[in-house]
Amino acid sequence: MAASTTPSASPITFVRALRLRDVVLLNVVAIVSLRWIARGARAGAPSLVLWVLASLAFFLPLALTVSELARRHPDQGGLYAWTRRAFGPFHGLLCGWCLWVNNVFYFPSLLLFVAANVYVALPGGIAARISGSAFAVGFVLVALWATVALNVIGLQRGKWLQNIGSLGTWLPASLLIGTGFVAFLRHGSATSFAPHELIPHGDVLANVSLWSAMCFAFSGFEIAALMSREVEDPERTIPRGIAISGIATGAIYLIGSWAILVSIPPGALNERSGIADALGLAGGRVGLPNLGWFVALLLALAGLAGNSSWFGAAARVPFAAGVDRVLPQRFGALHSRYHTPYVTLIVQGILATIVFLWSVFVTVSGRNTTLQEAYDVLVNLTIVIYFIPYLYLFACLPKLAHAGARTWLAACAGFAATAISMALCFVPPPGTTNIAGYEASLILQTLAVLCVGGVLGAVSRRR
Repeated sequence: MAASTTPSASPITFVRALRLRDVVLLNVVAIVSLRWIARGARAGAPSLVLWVLASLAFFLPLALTVSELARRHPDQGGLYAWTRRAFGPFHGLLCGWCLWVNNVFYFPSLLLFVAANVYVALPGGIAARISGSAFAVGFVLVALWATVALNVIGLQRGKWLQNIGSLGTWLPASLLIGTGFVAFLRHGSATSFAPHELIPHGDVLANVSLWSAMCFAFSGFEIAALMSREVEDPERTIPRGIAISGIATGAIYLIGSWAILVSIPPGALNERSGIADALGLAGGRVGLPNLGWFVALLLALAGLAGNSSWFGAAARVPFAAGVDRVLPQRFGALHSRYHTPYVTLIVQGILATIVFLWSVFVTVSGRNTTLQEAYDVLVNLTIVIYFIPYLYLFACLPKLAHAGARTWLAACAGFAATAISMALCFVPPPGTTNIAGYEASLILQTLAVLCVGGVLGAVSRRR
């Protein structure tokens, strides 16, 4: 049986580096990603309805749940610690394992998005001499290990990237919305928003399946709770940070989706560089022809900051499990100088590197799969694995908080939205050429992750 010591009760001393402003900026840069606007825009005008449904059915229950649990139980490790409190060490470890390992798939997919935007910003002569795929592979590997080094140094010094990186979210979002309005006033909308156009049509199931990515776009408000012992007055700061950043997040996604559909037809979008493409086209229509490359660099900055934020936060989960001794104690070690969980950060970097290289050189070359389809598998695998802990999260709420009507409503709504989103991930995205390869890769990798987590949980329980 695992030791009874919880992360929150551990004598280990953390540096309380995050204040309300830092939590708000951390949430924005870690959660808001304009690539979800480009992905949702595949559905065209119905994406606006899907965004509203995602905010009502998923985001509001999530915000209420995390705020309530963070206020009552500000434990280091957040969701892992809450699940352990509510359901015991086995479920705590399985939840924490999925929460951690999904990021191993998330980091390469996010850095592929960043690489695509940096490639767009390269001067024409350089881009002509470098293969886009070769550039993406090299960029992802360098950025990944730079992230490891930055997080070993720690939040007190490394939070500058998150704070500056928020500009890479706010400025492109503002430019997208501003140019969208100007393009609409001057040239009209490139997409019809008539009432009948707001209803999904054509390949309805494929379009509706994008809703899972929209729900995932709102996920992550538990990030500060993973580092509760590094937040000043976490019982008040975390709920307030969620409220402020949540309003901003919803506005960016909804208005930004309208703006991109006004600027460019859905069929013309390249998802991995769609925002930069849309702003480049919209900028040309309003007299700013060089806007695309500038926005691409801003999006790359935001992506790097978001990657760094999640990389550091995710490492706190196996660290907390190491302190609890449900994982090897070495995982609970802190760096002697920087007081950071350097062991889990390095292990995380190694695993993310292996997954990325496997996805590119085995999945793409071995299954007649395009880089976009490998990206789709990484994104949807991330969503499926990440949402397993969310099932635990919403199940924890009635057990750890006051079980009133609002509590049960938030728990049931969030649980149902999460389960539906997970199921929709198994619908192949529009344009998939190798459906069998897509399904096999997604199902087998999901089962592999769960089996390893189950084995780790069983071993920890025997301990």
